[in-house]
Amino acid sequence: MGGLNDFSVQVTVLWLLMMLSMDALNPVKAISSFLAVDSTIFGWLNFVVLVGVLYHNLSDVIYFCVRVFLNSVLSIFFKSIEIVGKDNIPLDGPVIFTGNHTNQFVDGIVVMMNSFRKVGFLTAEKSMKLPVVGHIAKAMGCLPIVRPQDAVVTGVGRVYMDSSSTESHVLVGEGTSFTRDISPGDQVRANGKVVKDSGAPVKVETVLDDTHLVLASPLVDRAGTVVTSATAFGIFKKVDQSTTFTEVYTALKRGQCVGIFPEGGSHDRTDLLPLKAGVALMAFGAKDQYHITVPVVPVGLNYFRGHRFRGRVVIEFGAPIAVTNENMDEYKADKRKACNAFLSAVEEGMRSVIVTAPDYNVLQLVYTARRLWQPSGVKLTPKDTQDLNRRFAEAYKVLSDVTVAQDDLAQLGLKLDEYRKSLTLMGLKDHQVPHIAWWSLHDVLASAIYGLVIFALASIPSFVLNAPVGLVARYVARAELDQGARRVERQDRGTGRDPVQEDLVLNGRRAVAVAVVRGPCDRRHGLALEQHLPPHRVVPALFVLWRPIGTVEAGIIELKTLRPLYYRLQPKYRKIQDELPQRRARLQMEVRMFVKKYASLLGPLAESTPMDWSAYMHLRHGKGGVEENDEPVPETPTITTEHDLSGFLRAHKTPSMINLGSLDMEGGAASSLTPNSPLESKKVV
Repeated sequence: MGGLNDFSVQVTVLWLLMMLSMDALNPVKAISSFLAVDSTIFGWLNFVVLVGVLYHNLSDVIYFCVRVFLNSVLSIFFKSIEIVGKDNIPLDGPVIFTGNHTNQFVDGIVVMMNSFRKVGFLTAEKSMKLPVVGHIAKAMGCLPIVRPQDAVVTGVGRVYMDSSSTESHVLVGEGTSFTRDISPGDQVRANGKVVKDSGAPVKVETVLDDTHLVLASPLVDRAGTVVTSATAFGIFKKVDQSTTFTEVYTALKRGQCVGIFPEGGSHDRTDLLPLKAGVALMAFGAKDQYHITVPVVPVGLNYFRGHRFRGRVVIEFGAPIAVTNENMDEYKADKRKACNAFLSAVEEGMRSVIVTAPDYNVLQLVYTARRLWQPSGVKLTPKDTQDLNRRFAEAYKVLSDVTVAQDDLAQLGLKLDEYRKSLTLMGLKDHQVPHIAWWSLHDVLASAIYGLVIFALASIPSFVLNAPVGLVARYVARAELDQGARRVERQDRGTGRDPVQEDLVLNGRRAVAVAVVRGPCDRRHGLALEQHLPPHRVVPALFVLWRPIGTVEAGIIELKTLRPLYYRLQPKYRKIQDELPQRRARLQMEVRMFVKKYASLLGPLAESTPMDWSAYMHLRHGKGGVEENDEPVPETPTITTEHDLSGFLRAHKTPSMINLGSLDMEGGAASSLTPNSPLESKKVV
């Protein structure tokens, strides 16, 4: 358990080393001397046995080797990967992992590399056929699955809903051949000019003739409006998934772990897409056919600057969700109802491990509010940070539905947005604001000289080596993204972010391989690209290219600090910077007072007690939202520009000494975090 720090391990290792170093104590040497046999015979026998063991466990060996390779990829692309709730993963037995899907290939790699269990993800059959990705997926034990959207067919003719039919949803076609092209169980959708403008697929119940068929629900466009005028349409053919389910059940019977992204495809939204029923069918099918209770572990993948190089990931494992005997009784009585109920439980579990918001801008405001709320000088754990982010995100959703709070919420949002834009303009981070008052002209000049020297000495050689790789990777990634946007892969693009993360990772590695192997060959053999470098030369070349990345990152960080220092030299921007600490102090107090004012509506979100997020999500989504409280909202003063904080600032000598505890005392705003709160009891670092 303790590794090399454990006393018994230390004694065992030292004893083995002593035996190997002395022929008299070496058991192999002693036995070979006694039998008068050459000791190398034992070595060859052990080698043969070793080869047999490796061959027998070849899949595990390949998995380990690929895991080492993919770990190197993640460690290069991401600055840090933090794990929360790892103790929620069962130590043995079959498990189904379900995660949110924001990146086509990176999501699965992140889960597999940060779970101590061997996980084989359900992967689109189309991806399994790709040259490099397919080989890696097979080596990692992934299972192929055919998705209807991978084989969407453009329908012949145009369609619209029959407005005269009131009892059923009849689709009328013009120049169509429904009897030939469509079968019951297929799905149709209203096609837009691009995929993201297309409507949601609708199941076909009955085909009446070549120009009429019955749908399960009305055909709608991207805006959710019923299609009443002739429009183009697409056909999703019904896919037989029996082979895939058989492979899944076989893996679960062996006690293996299966991963699935129940949203059905990658996207860049800040909320979940509707979940597919596959995960529920797997859990119920395993218990019904093989009497195996398979826990479903929700996985939350939270990326911070994930679309940028050297971003950060927080992966959170939620409490397992299992099919109970009561669920099975309901499943035998009504499969659809039971699957929907279990799918709702899975969705609630997934929402309990991610931070969702209506859009990307709101999500950034949530992060800003959390940073302002967080006491100065306190280092929160990833778990506490995620909990606080989720509290603010859910509080925004609750208060957005409360009429009496909407005006205050909008005003606070505008102030947070202005503060965030000011930081972006100045090139500052929130944690740097309290220290602006300490910056003098000497600090500016010294930091500028130091940053330039460090960046030049440490980063320029590596930048020359790696810049072509990064440029090629970004160019290829954007080209593939544009191509993917014309296919069905991307289901929605509602955040305005740049979802090229998975392509940057893959193409970055591809570009490095070209730079390392082909570059030297071109120089040595002209254009004879078929020549290859031996492995003992490729590995050092890879090390030379990738090792300085950390140095480059440190140099870039120093270089970025020059921007606010440069603005510090200009009177106009210096004034803005000097005002930021007071603006931050006012916003801190306003956020605290805002939470206090609406604490009665927020309920457990504003309390210091630990949150059971699964229970909260079940209560909130099960009730269809939180109803408005009839009780009057207590009047709480709000900080305005007319308030004078000079006395407060003088009491604390400098803006850098501002902390939330003193804000509570000066402003009279009681924090919901009590002295016994786990967040308040953190050590100051």
